[in-house]
Amino acid sequence: MDREVNVHLVPELAKPGRLAGGVAVVIDVLRATTSIVQALAAGCTCVRPCVCVEEARDLAGGMPVGRVILAGERNGTALPGFDLGTSPRAFTGALCRGNTLVFTTTNGTRALHRAVEAERVLIAAFLNYSAVCEQLRQDPRPIHILCAGCDCEPALEDTLLAGALVDFLCEEMDVKLNDGARLAWDCFENHGRTLLAALEISHGGVGLRALGYDEDIRAAAEVDRLHLVPELRRDPLRIEIGAVGIVRSHWNL
Repeated sequence: MDREVNVHLVPELAKPGRLAGGVAVVIDVLRATTSIVQALAAGCTCVRPCVCVEEARDLAGGMPVGRVILAGERNGTALPGFDLGTSPRAFTGALCRGNTLVFTTTNGTRALHRAVEAERVLIAAFLNYSAVCEQLRQDPRPIHILCAGCDCEPALEDTLLAGALVDFLCEEMDVKLNDGARLAWDCFENHGRTLLAALEISHGGVGLRALGYDEDIRAAAEVDRLHLVPELRRDPLRIEIGAVGIVRSHWNL
């Protein structure tokens, strides 16, 4: 049977119950999922995603002092009283090793909470593209690629990465694509060869550049720099490293 591959360009397009029984891949390239991959690679024990700012503050406040990092943003700007914003470059080994990251963002953490109904949830960025590809190839369940978007609208950078995953899956197996997957695939065909430029001209990229975060965009465009796949766990809701390693790079551009 053809493998079912669906791309939801914003979380709101995945109707309740739609993800049940499948494997979901959550994408927020600028910057939530990029920062999550980086933080875990730098040694964070887990990431606790929170939708609300106060929820994040309360959760971090109940953890041992010196063992938790409180990080987050709203509209690209770091939150008052938080340790960090969401710049992936800030998550260094010296800061992260052995600590829990409590994390809240404008769009990405909402997408993560929407994905909870899926049987399995992976976190993807360009940083770990090929590692995610290999996990999807091995998992027989229907695939739902959930793009965080920006303020309930599709985001170029998220759609582009979704299309790159669709491109890999179409090369590896017989697939049944929804229209969102076809749109994302077309986006990848048009923008994949100019990845950094595409991220810079996206709405999210323009906003980050206006705030002085040009280096964050460049960091988000580093394909296959890391070979781990974060995975969402339950009870309590947290993100941990689920798999490490790749056979080869699947980025063909």
